[in-house]
Amino acid sequence: MIHSYKRLAIALLGIMLWCAPNQLCALTAQEILDQSMKQNLAESLRVSLTVKTYKAKKLLSDHVLWLMAQIRQGGGNFFVEFDSPPESKGLRFLLRAKDGQEPQALMYLPATGKSVPLAVDEQSADIGGTGLTMEDIQGFMPKGGEKPEIVKEEPVEGRDCYVIRISLPGQNGERLVWISKQDLLMIKSQQIDSAGKVKRIFRVVEFFKTEQGKEFPREEEILIPDKNVRILLRQDSAVFGIEIPEGIMDPETFGTFNWRG
Repeated sequence: MIHSYKRLAIALLGIMLWCAPNQLCALTAQEILDQSMKQNLAESLRVSLTVKTYKAKKLLSDHVLWLMAQIRQGGGNFFVEFDSPPESKGLRFLLRAKDGQEPQALMYLPATGKSVPLAVDEQSADIGGTGLTMEDIQGFMPKGGEKPEIVKEEPVEGRDCYVIRISLPGQNGERLVWISKQDLLMIKSQQIDSAGKVKRIFRVVEFFKTEQGKEFPREEEILIPDKNVRILLRQDSAVFGIEIPEGIMDPETFGTFNWRG
């Protein structure tokens, strides 16, 4: 009998040890967000984007722009330049975000040759008539005072996902983010106001694989239910892990810096 108990105890101990690594290695909501940000944004990138904005089925605008990002420990810099239509060509935006500091946003107007500051607390301000906002450009990089938690797990677009609720500071509502469990890619997100109403829905429509086998978004969709607006973003070309000249991310020179050579 004693030997039987010993064998049972050893068997139970084996099961506990086999299961323990999964529990010990379980990621927190913040760790999932941090790793997903690195996976989705990379350390640096240059992307050519086509942005089409629709009201119901009517095309409101069609833009081509360049987006460059420089992600560093504790923050990131984002540069946008418009290529078309002709009336928007040369329009540039710069967003600089750093942990513990107020974000800085600037717009360069080619008609005047001057840059002007933008209100960083107005995250919903339209960028160049595209319907995109500073929040869209900045992605889901962490902001001060946010509190993330894992609320459930569910499949989205054929991928098992963590669903993370991010409570926004100042009673401003929350965001729900769906991140794939296997590769920590952001698949979908929703912006919800303090009354529980969904204000903005983001989802990745199509992914592509780099030569290194990593997946990145090819096409994305943003829905604004209140306005019946749909924004489609498609990457025409993308380069990752490149060196971005400092002049592009410098508030003094970003408007006139010739990055094309």
